[in-house]
Amino acid sequence: MSESSERAAHGVAAGAGAALAGALLLGALQGAAGPRGPELGYWALGIGLLVGAVLGKVGGPGRSVALWGIPLALAGVALAQVLAAGMQVEPGGMPAWHLGPAIDHWFGEILGENDVIFYTVAALEGYLVAQRVAE
Repeated sequence: MSESSERAAHGVAAGAGAALAGALLLGALQGAAGPRGPELGYWALGIGLLVGAVLGKVGGPGRSVALWGIPLALAGVALAQVLAAGMQVEPGGMPAWHLGPAIDHWFGEILGENDVIFYTVAALEGYLVAQRVAE
């Protein structure tokens, strides 16, 4: 494996870790705030920024590395929203066996048209920030 492809693999792994960490933190904050808490947009921007910054810093320059910011940011935002929904379904935490009801609640009650815009912004931000940081 060449040095650049090894660096890219490390960048993708670090970006995935950043997406997971951001989702856990921000999902828990949103879940604790409840349905009338801060909107997804702020969390989406934070996760997109975090994923892009880590991906660009660790992965280095390259369009293929920056492109990973799109699915990683989307996954992070979706996971944050599902975790927040799970905390609303099961106050006090979300045991693993309640993931199905959490996803049903998220998809049926929470996910809306505006969320699609924020998902798009987070994905683009993950890509653009990764490119900018890697320069």
